[in-house]
Amino acid sequence: GINAEYGGNNVGLYDVTTFDLLRTHTLPCTVNSASLHIDQRYYVAGGEDLFVYKMGIETGRVLESYKKHFGPIHCVRYSPDGELYATGSEDGTIRLWQNCVGKTYGLWQRPETTTTAPLAGSPNNHDFVMT
Repeated sequence: GINAEYGGNNVGLYDVTTFDLLRTHTLPCTVNSASLHIDQRYYVAGGEDLFVYKMGIETGRVLESYKKHFGPIHCVRYSPDGELYATGSEDGTIRLWQNCVGKTYGLWQRPETTTTAPLAGSPNNHDFVMT
């Protein structure tokens, strides 16, 4: 298995049995948190530049990046099943991200089957429910 450690702009990936450093990836910002996906092919990291980065472990390349927070990201963690990851920011928000965008999971539905309707009893008819 692999463990991710972070400091400065770097994420170090270590063998959990021997504690040997396998590789180091440099990100474009100070990293505050990193989390490995269950299959250990990629990880997510967040930090001072407000972006969350999904990184390939073998290549060290940015696979995806998103900027939705309004403050530095201090915590990122994958769900146990690897379908979601959460980011927590200094802006006081927690965001949930799909690992594979568009996949049906929990409340997320595929775009072609998702419809919205006013929520029954909504005082303003602006609250919606996914069906």
